[in-house]
Parts: sequence; C-alpha cells; structure tokens
Amino acid sequence: MKLEKIFNAKDGKLIKIDGADFHIKALPLSWREVEPDEEGAYNEEKLAALRLELKALEGTSQFVYISPVADKNAAAEELTAAMKHAARRLKDCTAIAGFAIPDTFSAENAAHFVEELSQKHAQYVFFSKAKIEGLQTILL
Repeated sequence: MKLEKIFNAKDGKLIKIDGADFHIKALPLSWREVEPDEEGAYNEEKLAALRLELKALEGTSQFVYISPVADKNAAAEELTAAMKHAARRLKDCTAIAGFAIPDTFSAENAAHFVEELSQKHAQYVFFSKAKIEGLQTILL
C-alpha cells in the first residue's frame, strides 16, 4: 500500500499540498515501548493500539509527527530499525505527517534514518531541531 504525499517541506516549513488548514503536534514514541527488551522483539500490541489512535484522526485536520524517544542505550542503527518497524506497522495511517530525527543523531545517522524510513514511506517528511547538511527537513 502506497500512500499519497500530503505534505511538503519548503524552506524548513511544513506545507500541506492541498493548501487546507491543519494542526500538527509531536507524538512521542518511546524506543522502549516499541522494543521493550531484546533487539528485534517488538511490542506489537502497543503498535496496534497506537495505530487505532492514529486512524481515529483521519478525516480531521489533525496530524502528528512521530518523535522518537531514545530511552535505551544502544547504537543509532538499532533505534532506526525500531522506528522503521513502527513505521511499517503504522503504514496506512494518513494522520502521520512524518518522523522527527532524534537530536542525538550525527548527520550521518540522520541521513541513514531518513533513507531507511523513506524506502517504503515516501509520503513522510522529516523534522529536525537543527539544519542537517544534505537533508531537507522541517525545522522545529
């Protein structure tokens, strides 16, 4: 299932393609909620419940961007893998505008994060607290 792009990034700002008004807020998603224990063992119940919450927003002018919370001490690649898995489980939720790039990520890790999540989710835009060279992002 491929979703149509709803938003674009222009000059560091979020623009809705159809020009309609919208409200957007961060939705924190804890790494521990997605992957509580061992690497690759995901909390499918949490992701299914989150999917239902997000599906309830569809048809409204309410949107979110997922803001990963790096509450585990491991490599950036592992957080990226967990968020990529979450994106796959939430893939049909049109209320998701995109994902925030964790502010602890280097430019290289940020580029990898965007590349991984964009592979099957070209509709997402990416949010960042700082300008990242080589990436078009929405500035928070």
